[in-house]
Amino acid sequence: MDLKSKAGPITAVTILGAAVAWMAVGGNGITQAQAQNTASETQSPTLEQNVTVENTLKKKVQAEIVHAQIMQDKITLSGTTQPTKEIQLTTGAAGKIRNILFNKGEYIPKGKAILSIDTRSLNANIAQAKALIAQRQLELDGAVKLKQQKYSSAVNVATAKADLASAKATLRSLEIDLENAVLVAPFSGVLNTLDVEVGQLVQNNVAIGDFVSINPLTIEINVPQKKVSRIKQGLQANVALSTGDKVAGTVSYVSSVADSETRSIAIEIKVPNVDNKIPAGITAHVDLALPERSAHAFSSALLTLDDDGNTAVKTLNIDNEVVISPVEILKSERDQVWVSGLPSNINLITVGQGFTKAGDVVDAYYKNQ
Repeated sequence: MDLKSKAGPITAVTILGAAVAWMAVGGNGITQAQAQNTASETQSPTLEQNVTVENTLKKKVQAEIVHAQIMQDKITLSGTTQPTKEIQLTTGAAGKIRNILFNKGEYIPKGKAILSIDTRSLNANIAQAKALIAQRQLELDGAVKLKQQKYSSAVNVATAKADLASAKATLRSLEIDLENAVLVAPFSGVLNTLDVEVGQLVQNNVAIGDFVSINPLTIEINVPQKKVSRIKQGLQANVALSTGDKVAGTVSYVSSVADSETRSIAIEIKVPNVDNKIPAGITAHVDLALPERSAHAFSSALLTLDDDGNTAVKTLNIDNEVVISPVEILKSERDQVWVSGLPSNINLITVGQGFTKAGDVVDAYYKNQ
């Protein structure tokens, strides 16, 4: 076979080998490039995909818009009725009881005589004192004349003056005893006890009974320190007595000093008792209607603690960011608490607050929208 006849088959084999090589190299390269492009597209999410992922990562909570309300508040405490005034009666002069004009338990107007002491001996002493004064005056007048005539000294005149002054002092003391021989009511009240009888001999300044004023009555109660700032003189009180009676009273006194043991402050409430039917010493339950104030009411289960250990709640700001706000509990009821310290309107987290912390931006669903 000649050379020309062999060239055809050789050329065909060469072209076939080149084609196989190109397919092996070039074709694989295209496949790899397509695979890389596909992987690149998979690893580069769109903007919408980013937003979707971000929303998926946000914590979901339920919130409620809560508005401040006017809170009616009161304090209920117990105390006892006490006399507004109470004194121990004592005799003003020595002697025998002559008259007792009122019995114990009776009401006596101010200035009325309660009892009197026999003053016959006292009157005799007064008459004697007056006679002695007259004598001492004559002695003084004589001493002065003698001194003017140079028959007496200034010492004698001074002695006579001293004797006259002593006699006058004795008379004045006896006259005071005469006034005190009649025991009068120092104020309008009730003769609670009387321990003497007619004809009994008594000494001066001896206790013989108790006199009390129970109109108005006084009720003393101890108020917790954190409540006392809202209690002022003139505040109205409703009083339920152990007798079954109900009366209205008024705060008349608030102590300026707290009891260090009970951490409370004493206040007094005056209760009218015109007919003196309400006795002193009985139990009284007092409801103090505190001034109205603005507050928020919600379930106590929504309360938490802030980083300082203060009672707080979790709310949302306008950007749905969690805010922990400290509050003061004003009143607790069966199904809710009343708190202060918050803005008028709040976005209160009601579900899911336990899984959030301050600064978290959450996805909130509002129950009352």
